[in-house]
Amino acid sequence: MMFMIGQGERTVSVGEPEPQHCPHCDEMRDFEPQLAYKYGQFDLLFGFVYGRRYQLACPACNHGWRLDRRQAEQRYGKPSIPFRLRFGFIILLGLCAALGAAYLSTMPV
Repeated sequence: MMFMIGQGERTVSVGEPEPQHCPHCDEMRDFEPQLAYKYGQFDLLFGFVYGRRYQLACPACNHGWRLDRRQAEQRYGKPSIPFRLRFGFIILLGLCAALGAAYLSTMPV
C-alpha cells in the first residue's frame, strides 16, 4: 500500500483590483487583493490549510502589503478554498475513529 504526502502553496484573487502607487515600480498600478495559503495533504484527499495571509500585490512586480485577516474577510468575504483542503483532515480523523470503533465492537469480550 502506498500513501502520498504533499504540501503546496496557492494564491487566489479575492476581490476587485484597487489603484495604488507601487513604490517598487514607481507607478500607479491596480493592486490585486489576494489570499495566499499553504496546505498539506495526505493521500491527495485529506488536506489541511495553514499559513493564511491576505495581501495586496502589484501585478507587475508582486510587491505589496499584508492585510489584516479579519478586516480582509469582512471586506472581501471568505474565499473558496477546496473542501478537501479545508475539512479533509477532520474527515480523516472521523474515518479513523469510526473504523476503530467498528473494530472494537467486533472484538470478543
